[in-house]
Amino acid sequence: MELAQWFLMGVLFTVSVFAFAYLSLLVKLKWYTWASLFTGVVAILFGIGWAGASFLEGIAQSGAMALMLFSGSGLILMVLTWRYLVAPEMNQPAAQDQESDE
Repeated sequence: MELAQWFLMGVLFTVSVFAFAYLSLLVKLKWYTWASLFTGVVAILFGIGWAGASFLEGIAQSGAMALMLFSGSGLILMVLTWRYLVAPEMNQPAAQDQESDE
């Protein structure tokens, strides 16, 4: 079970790297947007790793707190970054393409 947890965390990290690569093809973002998204992913994975290790050690309260504090704050950081920094940039290139066609 322990090896499966670390394998799945590696899979999640790889999927997030591919998602970032695909996002970089869609829209050009500023450095602090990338830093916020990457920090959010690392915080989520850190919380999952901490929780998994705590559950395997039999300390469920520590695992629950890790999910709430680390993974929750990482998720909030990613949602706010997406909503206020990424989504407006995704709509902007389409408007520039329409202006250049006219």
